[in-house]
Amino acid sequence: MHPSLAPLIDRNAFIGGCDKVSSIIGAERIGKKAEGTMPHSLLLLLGEERGWKMYDQVVEKGTMRVALVDTYGDEKEASIRAAKTIKGLDAVRLDTPSSRRGNFPDIVREVRWELDRRGFRNVGIIVSGGIREEDIEALKEAGATGFGVGTAISSASAIDFAMDIVQIEGEDKTKKGKFSGNKNVFRCPECHSFLVSTEKEENCPRDGKRMENVMVKMIDRGKALYREDLEGTRNYVLEQLGWYELSS
Repeated sequence: MHPSLAPLIDRNAFIGGCDKVSSIIGAERIGKKAEGTMPHSLLLLLGEERGWKMYDQVVEKGTMRVALVDTYGDEKEASIRAAKTIKGLDAVRLDTPSSRRGNFPDIVREVRWELDRRGFRNVGIIVSGGIREEDIEALKEAGATGFGVGTAISSASAIDFAMDIVQIEGEDKTKKGKFSGNKNVFRCPECHSFLVSTEKEENCPRDGKRMENVMVKMIDRGKALYREDLEGTRNYVLEQLGWYELSS
């Protein structure tokens, strides 16, 4: 990821429902603390158990303890050792390469089973490594409690849009292929469908409900009018996500 994109990507990921971001510059953009887990390089240099211990000693109190458990061998065996090594371990992280993964939900089920059998029911399972939206439901059902998603967010399909002049000094005017004139965007409070119109008020063509005008003026004659309340934006997005079911 190019450093200049990190603040925007992390900001959008956060308001879209992600709980945490890991880049320092992105966390600064949203006024949050950057949080992540240990790198594989730590365990390659020090070995797993020594690396886990040093990580636990160095990381400040109150920060989640998440141990990587896929560096060398079997994930469930390493998860048990990590849980025994770090007192109060919050979670293990499976970043298993796709070439060695097989059925990832099955691996998660094995890890969950073995941790539970040994009294580590409070230790969560975070999965990462090329996780996509369509993978999450099956992994969640298998016992995963957290998801580290990078590529699927930062390299998501773009939403194509354009900003066009549609009126000049009160006269409707625009380029070919576009619709001239000032417009409002309405949304139905019942079915949540949208309608673009030049009218000041509209009723939903589906159910007849009075629609809400969702247009917000951002800039007027070069002056910025809008200041974002990040938590408010996040809550608004999460509310809207609750209206729809994730595609499988």
